[in-house]
Amino acid sequence: MPKKGGKKQKKGKKIKDIDWAADENFSKTRSVIYIEHTTECPIFQRKAEEFREFLEAEVPEREFVLIRNGNGKKVPRLGAFEISFSQNARTSQYDIWSGIDKGPPRRDKFPESFELVMPEVRKILKKFYAEAKQEEEED
Repeated sequence: MPKKGGKKQKKGKKIKDIDWAADENFSKTRSVIYIEHTTECPIFQRKAEEFREFLEAEVPEREFVLIRNGNGKKVPRLGAFEISFSQNARTSQYDIWSGIDKGPPRRDKFPESFELVMPEVRKILKKFYAEAKQEEEED
C-alpha cells in the first residue's frame, strides 16, 4: 500500500548555502548579485543567469556570485524580478532594479537592456572598489 502524505523529493541541484562574508570565503574582488525572482516561469531564472553573465563580460576583473531568493530561504513574490547588488559580501546591498510594479506583459519585468543598470553597478563598484585597489597596490 502506498504511503499517504509527504511530498516526493525533487531530484536536482541543491543550493549550497555559503557564507561569502566568512573569512575562508571572503574576497574583496567578489561582488554579490541578489535577485528575487518568481518561479512561475523559467524566463525569470534565465534572466537572472543572463545578468550574471553580462556582468562577468562587462567587468572581467571581478568575480560575481548570484544569490537567488536568499538561497531558497525567501519565498519570492508573485511576478517579482528584483536586482540588488553589493560590492562584496561585507558591504551594503543596494537595490538597482525593481520589476515588481511593472507589467504585464512579462517582458516589462526585466530591464530592456542590462546596460540600463550598469551606471548603478559602476557607481557601487567605484564607491568601494577604489579603496580595494589601493590596498592591493600597497601589498
